[in-house]
Amino acid sequence: MSVELHRIEAERNPVAVLRYRARRPRDVAMVVGHGYSSSKHNLDFLCSFLATHGFEMFSLDFPGHKLGASGGTLRGIDDCVDAMAATVAFARTAMRVTPYTMGHSMGAMTALLTAAADSTIPGVVAIATGYGRPTALTTLMNRPGSDFRASYVDGVALPELTQSLDAHLDASLGRLKGRPQLYVAALRDAMVSQSSVRELFDRAPEPKTFETIESDHTYAGDNARGTILKWLDERHPRE
Repeated sequence: MSVELHRIEAERNPVAVLRYRARRPRDVAMVVGHGYSSSKHNLDFLCSFLATHGFEMFSLDFPGHKLGASGGTLRGIDDCVDAMAATVAFARTAMRVTPYTMGHSMGAMTALLTAAADSTIPGVVAIATGYGRPTALTTLMNRPGSDFRASYVDGVALPELTQSLDAHLDASLGRLKGRPQLYVAALRDAMVSQSSVRELFDRAPEPKTFETIESDHTYAGDNARGTILKWLDERHPRE
């Protein structure tokens, strides 16, 4: 496996993308997005693990995230989808295959919305994201010191970013019908409850899979890697 850093142009912001090149590729690619206030480094173990198993990985930094390399400003969900859609187009050109979308938390909601908007995307993996997020975030905000690391992001804060998320999901999930989806809940997740992920899963069309992992929210990507590999292997066995 080797890694390459690319800088691509999206409609709204530039995007930094780390490509993990598999030594023995399966001709399958995945575009991956991180959570709010984080960066592509948070999903490095997951991406490198899947790359060693033959999957070409394209991990992006969302705009406005100071830990990342994209720069720009995060103004809302549309900026997230724009960044991931541009990365999908880049991966499609580089690989000559259309990639799956995958993400953790904010990146997972983006993966779902991006796949819903592009019928050529073959499937999607959503790690630690759910339905009814604004209500849960409002509860968490009432705890002392809960600002969701807003200073780590140039742009919109997490509660505002997710305010219309359920409406976006209601309008989009049905378009995933016929494409496989994996929904992963972390059992020790204090940000996104298992019941919230389950509700999102219940609202999604078939074919779909629900899995739970032993993890907190932050490290759910790392701890889901075996679950995701198994799901991918079932669809793309190595010849």
